[in-house]
Amino acid sequence: MLLTEKGSRLDPRVRRTRQLLLRALQELMAEKSFQAITVQNIAERATVNRATFYAHFTDKYALLEFSVREMFRERLQRLLPEASPFNPGKLATLIQAVCDFLAEMSGHCPPPHAQYEPLMEKQVKAEVSEILRHWLAERRLSRTPGAPAPELAAVVASWAIYGAAVQWSQREGRGPSADFARQVLPLVLANLGADTVHAAR
Repeated sequence: MLLTEKGSRLDPRVRRTRQLLLRALQELMAEKSFQAITVQNIAERATVNRATFYAHFTDKYALLEFSVREMFRERLQRLLPEASPFNPGKLATLIQAVCDFLAEMSGHCPPPHAQYEPLMEKQVKAEVSEILRHWLAERRLSRTPGAPAPELAAVVASWAIYGAAVQWSQREGRGPSADFARQVLPLVLANLGADTVHAAR
């Protein structure tokens, strides 16, 4: 994955300021609704001025998007080390991670949930698509004749993973996410244009 590399390109001062703003938002959201939080609130809690906030984010929604993607990224970095080569087990781990993340976020996000769903969908899909593109670029997947281009395959598979995870997270009496991930795995491999038999080797 390219997660660590992307982070390392940022100036340490930029990373520190963004982390301060991120922590400030998370603290404030534990105290009141997102709608009630202002940029001034965030800046004051982060001990920076408004100009510094706007140097990093266009508004509080951009910061919230950053927050969602960073949380998901950190989870994936723990579950899928950067040097880890592709195999179906890693793909199943990715699917399970999306399921678990959506389930946890639905429990933590304050109402109304509708305003967070498009934002979360955008960030999770983008991160999943990037990981899949990286795996495909490594040529770890044996592609079947006539399979789609890696970029298209990654986008389609990211939509499939996210959609399946949403269905699982909203299901009453849902089973373990690991079991669900194993059921979805062959479908995602097909979306990637991967030969399941060869990919499993």
